[in-house]
Formats: sequence, C-alpha cells, structure tokens
Amino acid sequence: MDWKTPQGILRKGMSLERDGYNFYMQAAARASDRRGQAMFQDLAAQEVDHLKLLLAQYRALEEGRGWIPYQEALQADIPLDPAHPDLPGEEPPESLPVFTPDREISLQGDIAALEFGLETERISRELYAMAAEEADNAVARQVYEFLTRQEEAHYRLLHETHDYLTNNNTWWDREEKPFFTG
Repeated sequence: MDWKTPQGILRKGMSLERDGYNFYMQAAARASDRRGQAMFQDLAAQEVDHLKLLLAQYRALEEGRGWIPYQEALQADIPLDPAHPDLPGEEPPESLPVFTPDREISLQGDIAALEFGLETERISRELYAMAAEEADNAVARQVYEFLTRQEEAHYRLLHETHDYLTNNNTWWDREEKPFFTG
C-alpha cells in the first residue's frame, strides 16, 4: 500500500486510533485513581469516534463517492469492535508498543502512561497535519484539520495532567478541578 495516498493515510490513521483506543483502555484499567480512569476512558471513546470517521472516509473513497464532510462521517452507522476492528487494507509497517504485562499500577505508572499517550497523540497530530497541508481537496483538508485539532486537544489534556501529577504527586485535589470531560 502506498502510505502517501489518501487511503494510505486514512489506513495509517485507523491503526493509530485503534491502538490509541486499546492503549487508553489499558491505561484506564491500570490507573491508580478513578479520576485518571475516567479521563483515559473518555480519551478511548474519542479514539473510537476518530476510527469511525476514518473508516467512513475510507469507504466513501473506495466506493467512488469522494470525501464526505467530517460531520457526516462522524454520524455514519458503522458497527465495530474498536479493540479488534476489521480494517481494510494492510497494516502499516511501524507499530507502537503499549503496556507490558508487568507494568505496575501506581502514580509512576500513571505518569508513564501519560508520557506514552503524549507521544501517541504527537504522532497522530503530525500525520493529520501533514495530510491537511498536502490535501488538494477542500473537504479532505477539513477532515484532516478537524482530526489535527482533536489530537492537539488530547495532547494538551495529557500534558496538563502530566504536569499536575508530577508537580503535586496526586490526581487533582479538592481545590483543583480535573482537566477532562469524562
């Protein structure tokens, strides 16, 4: 597969979103605090939305319908198991490692999870930003710009949470409100 074609970029994005979902679900299960669990679960749910959007775009292109507005793609009725979706095309050559089975559940484990999440969101953002710059179709550019904004928001959330945890050694106290919507 040519990874620079629209379908190649969409397929790579699907793998990143699937892996992001699996990572955030594992991070939620291993988080040392219920607020951290809720934040990671919320991020996992957003990865599912992105996966469906990408899959709807891929299908539209394959069927010859062209790009569809991202709002329409987000509404597409696509049943899928986000942990093990049946994705079209081949798997991208590079993969991201997630948790190892022996990773401990602790605040330090939470910080490591946040750091991994930051790297994952950075990679996704770079993919979508590059695709937006190179897109010659206005709807494609809007789709990629939407995804870029989403990944930037995830990155900010993870970065602010990481800073708070490392500076305060706790998941939000009584005076602090959590940064997430979950």
